[in-house]
Amino acid sequence: MSVSKLTVAPGVDQYTLINTNKTLAVMILTYGATISHILTPDKTGTIRDVCLGFDSFESYKNPANPYFGAVVGRFANRIGQGKFSIDGQEYNIAVNNGPNTLHGGLDGFDKRIWTATVVSESPPSVRLELVSPDGDQGYPGTLTTQLTYTVNDQDELSLEYRATTDKDTVVNLTNHCYFNLSGMELNPNVLDHRVTMTDEVKAVLECDDNCLPTGKVLSWSEAPWMNFSGENAGKPIGARLEHLQSTHGYDHPYVIHNEYKTDTADLPLREAVTVYSPDTGIELDFSTTEPAFQFYTGGWISDKLTAKKAQGEVKIGRSSGFCLEASRNPDAPNKPEWRSSVLLKKDGVYSQKTVYAFHARVD
Repeated sequence: MSVSKLTVAPGVDQYTLINTNKTLAVMILTYGATISHILTPDKTGTIRDVCLGFDSFESYKNPANPYFGAVVGRFANRIGQGKFSIDGQEYNIAVNNGPNTLHGGLDGFDKRIWTATVVSESPPSVRLELVSPDGDQGYPGTLTTQLTYTVNDQDELSLEYRATTDKDTVVNLTNHCYFNLSGMELNPNVLDHRVTMTDEVKAVLECDDNCLPTGKVLSWSEAPWMNFSGENAGKPIGARLEHLQSTHGYDHPYVIHNEYKTDTADLPLREAVTVYSPDTGIELDFSTTEPAFQFYTGGWISDKLTAKKAQGEVKIGRSSGFCLEASRNPDAPNKPEWRSSVLLKKDGVYSQKTVYAFHARVD
């Protein structure tokens, strides 16, 4: 079988998706719709687990867990001051990141148990569903979210999101997987990983001291240390950190396109970023239909966490992994020019598709 299920705690299951070639295996918990393991061969054929996470379900409930592998919502990233308005009515949600609401609030989608259904054995695919009731965490409307994970023989992991509501609301969903393409046991930080951004990545959003976009879009000439394209293609993550001390590395929203609507799944799948580990030769290609992504290099990861047994149980810490979080722009409910991308009407559909592809370079 290419899809298998293991009960890891009362009410919590782990699904394993393995492609025909056995060159990509992905494990997903129903808790938080969390990607717990991604197994793929390196340039020598050695199988590496290239995502951060834990062996035990209970460890995911540790307050120090920085959303390893989880789906975050209802609103991924930040909402300034925990406030937004719809049709003249102001909504207040919990502030949990300085003056901001981060990743949905105090009890977001990452802490919920989702319902799972096997969609297909070939290709291996599982759909997770979560119903968030009206008023949940202060958000209006009953929101029904479905996320389908699929693994194929091209060593691609695809994530397809769909959400509907019975009342106008705001929504922005992403997966918060932290990748380490070396595998933690070989190299417990990613500062030597090489990053290349394609021409699909147009710019980066200027952010204030609270990591909220100011509304200004910065060109590469205005922030050259954010540029990983052209002559800067293949730069190591750690090469220009002197410009990023306040954020402990990269923690910034990048711009792909400006088609601001709630259903992006019918837009072209744009290949945006390639990241390469010289340690293992493993390369990750990131593609999405979304208008933006947050590039985060783990500058705020707690040093009180330990990696999985398959990763040598080494200490996890700052810069142990990086994230490519396909999403809408942060604080979009409060920015008129972006608002249409996150304001989901009761007769509308939220959708997006993101693909992570893995392969090993042998050069």
